[in-house]
Amino acid sequence: MPKPTDTLWRLEAHSRGKHHILQRYVQAWLPIMSKTNSRIVIVDAFAGPGRYLGGEEGSPLILLNAYLNHTYRPQMTSEIVYLFIEERRDRVDHLRSEIAKLTLPDNVKIDVQHGRYEDVFGNRLQAIRAEGHQLAPTFAFVDPFGYSDASMNLTGQFLQFRSCEVLIYMPLPFVARFVARSGQERAMTSLFGTDRWKEAADLGGDTRRTFLHDLFREQLCSNGSRFVRSFEIQSDTAHGYDLFFGTNNELGLRRMKEAMWSLDPIAGQRYADSTKTDQLVLFQDAVDVDPLRTALRDHFGIRPFTIEEAERFTSVDTAYIPSHLRKPILIPAEAENRLKVLSPRKRARSYPPRTRMRFLQ
Repeated sequence: MPKPTDTLWRLEAHSRGKHHILQRYVQAWLPIMSKTNSRIVIVDAFAGPGRYLGGEEGSPLILLNAYLNHTYRPQMTSEIVYLFIEERRDRVDHLRSEIAKLTLPDNVKIDVQHGRYEDVFGNRLQAIRAEGHQLAPTFAFVDPFGYSDASMNLTGQFLQFRSCEVLIYMPLPFVARFVARSGQERAMTSLFGTDRWKEAADLGGDTRRTFLHDLFREQLCSNGSRFVRSFEIQSDTAHGYDLFFGTNNELGLRRMKEAMWSLDPIAGQRYADSTKTDQLVLFQDAVDVDPLRTALRDHFGIRPFTIEEAERFTSVDTAYIPSHLRKPILIPAEAENRLKVLSPRKRARSYPPRTRMRFLQ
């Protein structure tokens, strides 16, 4: 969509999908992080006014209400700091007016900053490093309108801190369309953190988009993310957007994938987990688990493995989540004598912790 010029603008269909994933993940992230940390931080790098023209909640209110309306809120006693950054004064004022309507508990601190994300957040990180301090566990949502306002360099600085994660919303088809246009060199190099994007100029169509997708993923990995997942939001045949999630935590990876898989595919849009462009998994009513079945057989062969090893491989090395493992794959394989359980168990067709098994020829 074109960059809006008014204080408020209409909510686009693709943003509903983005907000669904954002809300589901933060709801899972909050209780996990608050168990072992006295202070956690949530950053909305391009916060906007807090609401859309039709009254729908924007990302700042979604992030706040993920805690305020959480089932386990009484058990989450950590200090929760929200940093909302917005460049336009009119939207800052509107966001502050929306926040003023909320009843906030004492452990919630809100810092609304007027300024550019690169300046505000960059200066914060620089000050923390200069003082020799550690950044509290932080989840950052980076959702710029274009591609010139969020550099890979700043993302890399952020990801060097312990327990920090980032969810970046990127108009990849738009980037692919302008990658060969003169005058975009500085913005493109800042976005990708390398000038290798220039290699895409000689590519066409889907090949160009795939190259840029994989390059952005590789750069997130090389700049501090051990795990990177992406999620494509295809609003129509001509427009698409990509969410890139970077983390160093396996549990965070699993919870983000669960949030992605929870997105309803029957909503007039095309949602696809496209982390690995050669392992595309479409979100359908009946999930096709054949690629996971093949991946498990190729990885473990006929050697014994535990249920935990199978779950970890599914979560870390495939586009699937552990709930795709037992009922769709392990139970049918055992019933058809293609899987042998090596551990004693109290109930057939169950796989309790530390269950050992192996595939048969």
